[in-house]
Amino acid sequence: MIFKTRAKVNLTLEIIGRRNDGWHMLDTVFWPLSAGDRIFAERRPSGLAFSCSDKTLETEDNLAVRAFRLMQERFGFAEGLSLHLEKHVPSQAGLGGGSGDAASVLKICNEVFGLGLSQEQLALLGAPLGADVPALVYGGPTRGRGTGAEVTPIPTALSLPLVIVKPPAGLSTPAMYRKLDELGLGGRAEEDGAEEVQSRSELAEAALREGDAAALKAQLWNAFDAAADGEEIVLCRRFLREAGAEKTVLCGSGSASFGVFPDAGRRDEAADRLRQQLPAGWQVFAADTVNEERPDDE
Repeated sequence: MIFKTRAKVNLTLEIIGRRNDGWHMLDTVFWPLSAGDRIFAERRPSGLAFSCSDKTLETEDNLAVRAFRLMQERFGFAEGLSLHLEKHVPSQAGLGGGSGDAASVLKICNEVFGLGLSQEQLALLGAPLGADVPALVYGGPTRGRGTGAEVTPIPTALSLPLVIVKPPAGLSTPAMYRKLDELGLGGRAEEDGAEEVQSRSELAEAALREGDAAALKAQLWNAFDAAADGEEIVLCRRFLREAGAEKTVLCGSGSASFGVFPDAGRRDEAADRLRQQLPAGWQVFAADTVNEERPDDE
């Protein structure tokens, strides 16, 4: 069986507070992408045999491995899986590549071992693996609150044609949170009150539900932009704007940025031009946002 995983972008990413234990509280709108990795899965008598096209990722810390271990521990199935991960989504890009892999392994286990779990149950199971995992269990846009475990699907008829540009260097999510804290932008502690007067995420959710593209684009925003001030990040945004992007936003905690284009034709032209323009080490790819769960099996 071949399963397509999903990367994601955050249309909005607001840090609305910080818990007393140090965890940051978010209000964010996720949207899965047509871009992703591929996982080749086969039953085996027992245990996990894991391999990856990127040999540096063949570790027990890989989120795909951790997702299998979590499901095996929780449900105690005797049989195992052979999983081969074909990587396409760059790491430390803010695109949730590892989280998308983990979400797919949760769904693979659910299907292969006949667990009969709903999306809501899988999302709750995936929360300890990472803030992006619950959202990527779903096949369309979602609003995430808290540490990411509180996920609400958002029905919409909209789709956005995107170009994503990643510079050679990646960014560490924990390091980016520390930088926001140093800048005083990492959210207030619970006892100080963390509610924002108005949420961009709430407005973006309303625009998605109403199918209002202009209103949605007006709300695109990422709190990490204040901390992602490196030269290459600035260049990403500039390259995308010069290629015709209507709006540019950092992907998650970076280092990639995405640009929104008026239509797929101009998006594809921009992606081709950027691939020719940018030096070695830069990555450029076109992607569409996806609105519904598509069959993973090919």
